[in-house]
Amino acid sequence: MSLFKAREWWAATTGSEEEFAPTAFCVADVDNQGGNKVATGSLSGLLRIYHPRQRGYLAEDLLLEQRLDAPIIQLAAGELLPGHSRLALAVLHPRKLAVYEVHAGKQNGAYHTLARAWESPLARNSFSMVLGRFGGRGSHESVAVQSIDGSVSVFEGEALSYTRLLANFLIPGPLLYSPRTNSLLTANSLLQVVSFKLSALALARADAQPQAAAGAAAGAAGGKAEKRIAPDWAIVVGEHVVDMALGRFTAGLGGGAHDVLVLGVQTLFALKEGSGQLIYQRRLDMQPSCMTVYPAGDGADPGTGGADNVLLCSATGAILVLRHSAILWAARAERPPIALAVSPFAGIKGLLVSLSAQGEACALYLGTDPPTNGVGGSHEKELDYDEMDAEHRTLLAQIRETTGGQRAEPADAITLRAQQPRSVDPPTERGLGDADGASNAQSVTVRVAVTHSGVGALSDVRLSVQCELPVYALRETIPLPAVMGGSGTPLTVPIVFRARSGGSGSGLCPTSMQAVVVASYVTADGQPRTARAEVQLPLPLVARAIPPVKSADFKVTLDTDQPPLPLAELFDDVLALPASLGEGGKGGGASGSALSLRLCSGHEVTALTSKNAGRYRLQSASFDALWLLAAELSARLRRRLPGVRVSFNEPLPLTEYFALIDAHFAARQQLVAVSSRLEQRARQFRVVQKRLLVRFKDRNPAPLFNLDALLSGTHGQIVALADDAHAARAALDAAARALACGTQLVNLLVVLRFDLDAENAAALNAHISARTADTSSEQGWEERTDAALAHALRTSLGKAGAPKESAASSSLALPPLAMPSDVSKLKKHITVVCDRLSKGGRFV
Repeated sequence: MSLFKAREWWAATTGSEEEFAPTAFCVADVDNQGGNKVATGSLSGLLRIYHPRQRGYLAEDLLLEQRLDAPIIQLAAGELLPGHSRLALAVLHPRKLAVYEVHAGKQNGAYHTLARAWESPLARNSFSMVLGRFGGRGSHESVAVQSIDGSVSVFEGEALSYTRLLANFLIPGPLLYSPRTNSLLTANSLLQVVSFKLSALALARADAQPQAAAGAAAGAAGGKAEKRIAPDWAIVVGEHVVDMALGRFTAGLGGGAHDVLVLGVQTLFALKEGSGQLIYQRRLDMQPSCMTVYPAGDGADPGTGGADNVLLCSATGAILVLRHSAILWAARAERPPIALAVSPFAGIKGLLVSLSAQGEACALYLGTDPPTNGVGGSHEKELDYDEMDAEHRTLLAQIRETTGGQRAEPADAITLRAQQPRSVDPPTERGLGDADGASNAQSVTVRVAVTHSGVGALSDVRLSVQCELPVYALRETIPLPAVMGGSGTPLTVPIVFRARSGGSGSGLCPTSMQAVVVASYVTADGQPRTARAEVQLPLPLVARAIPPVKSADFKVTLDTDQPPLPLAELFDDVLALPASLGEGGKGGGASGSALSLRLCSGHEVTALTSKNAGRYRLQSASFDALWLLAAELSARLRRRLPGVRVSFNEPLPLTEYFALIDAHFAARQQLVAVSSRLEQRARQFRVVQKRLLVRFKDRNPAPLFNLDALLSGTHGQIVALADDAHAARAALDAAARALACGTQLVNLLVVLRFDLDAENAAALNAHISARTADTSSEQGWEERTDAALAHALRTSLGKAGAPKESAASSSLALPPLAMPSDVSKLKKHITVVCDRLSKGGRFV
């Protein structure tokens, strides 16, 4: 069918785009003077009422313009005044529902006024409303208001009858009332259309205990707990619902029966009103924006069995007229409508009243002027199936090339190559120190080569350096004015790293010796890109040789299948430090088969070798400090002895590891308790301030009754609790760093004891992660790790012979993450995982 323009009969600009956000639209006889009027509302609270009387807009068409005290979300007209049959205007605001009477002036219906009949506050942020004679009785209509969180509140006049919370409402959908079934219909976040009987909503117990999510929502709203109501019927439509309406769409409907028309983002559905059965669907080749239904024919009455027409509007302005699934007419509006209605004006029937996104209210009629540059029909060109098949093969080849695993790198990319340092800088190359006063500390200079593979120069390239404390970079951000392209000499950027051994970094055990350098830049065509390089910093940066230390509380023994190497050969870079840096001048260094190191945190670790067997014992007074020496020793043995097998044959030190978990969890609980007390005192401080302000503003002076002393005392408590919170945060950070080191040590020992390959070792480190920093107050390390281990025990590490759950079903069975009351369950899961690994179970 050809597409003609919808001609404009009347149009009014309801406001500028900056002032007006078109959100509300209503066509009804709101002033009860005969003839429909057009009411519009905006987010700025501006209400306007128009009465088109002739072709073209006149100033007299604006009957009322008034700014309300809140944004307008929706407008509706109905018999909302008890004891009266007059129409009133219902205005839905975010936190209240107001009903107004529109009174006509005495001068030819002009100079209308607005009188508030009643209003009712809303406990939740509103989203939409619907009017109707609920239950089919009553002299006036009731209002059902839907909130953003899915609760439905029913108002009988200005009195709130009840509020019920509906399930699965992440994003609320349109709301519709069916008088024949006395039901409310809406769409939920499961892409379903659901129907709720109003009788079931009214009879549900409001004081029944709901599910956890419903109880939390009710507590946040400050009301009683609300019970989730099961729907009368539900059907999955599989897409987001844009609009819903009741109409006589399909053929063969009896008198008084209607279809539920559901407009999705791609499909039009027709459902049975009583059961929700799908009876019709039509795939749309446009993006719909709104829909309306009106009786077909002259004076057709739906109650007598007449058919209805359906108007569909798209985001591009296309308007389709459908009857019984057939397209009767198509037109295009110059301004795409976001709301549409059919109403007579000035004796002209069938005018389309629309509201555009630009804030223009228009009355349109379907034009019959053909387009000047219309698209020809399919008969004007014969289809070439061979050409279509060749084009299809070409498109498939392009899709496979684009989505393939091998993707070519861009020609103008930046590449970073970092030099891996083996030792610290000589004393002559050290700087003058930094803000921490570490002028005599070891430093390591990493030279990063920046290469540009394109042509020309890239400007504003920025290097960012990331590393874990106590290791830090003297310059964390390095701007590069220009990087030249071509095959010339790459740009070399030196980056100096140091380790804090005092001041703010005192007592911090190194959790990682890896640094990351990231280059961020913008290409010549404006595309932002990044390049990345990783650097493994040498052990001498954070460790110095000291005289052998014999006393130790924690010991770990690593076994190899080859004769032991001298420790002086394995750690020659540490022993090569001059006496001014290490403690070689005081007897430091390797003494036979023993080597002791002092980390920058102050912890001391010792390595001992066996005389005959390839056995290395590591010991220290701190359990978490052992991980760095154990990781370095195993890595250096594999470099010096290719093919060597490093193993751990002792029981896993889970008791010591669980002590670190207990300390970290206790630090979290302490911080939560202090934060809660601080929040209570802050609330008390605000309350006292408000009381004092009321006293000071009072014209008649009144005694303070020691409110000033209470304010001063509360302020002192807040300062003290803030200091306690700062100390609790510092204690939590220290416990988190100790737990990170202990986690890396235990993961290393698990890998060595059960001979895990690289893939399973990576999976172990992902499930029991060493990233223990608590960046969120809602999800801590304990609950994340416990959820990951529970998922592994249900899937890959399930019991032998037992059916293993899929990843999807296991993730659905896991409870929501919340801070536990204790860590006994986490300890049990860690023990079970180690037991499953010892029996041959693997993550991958």
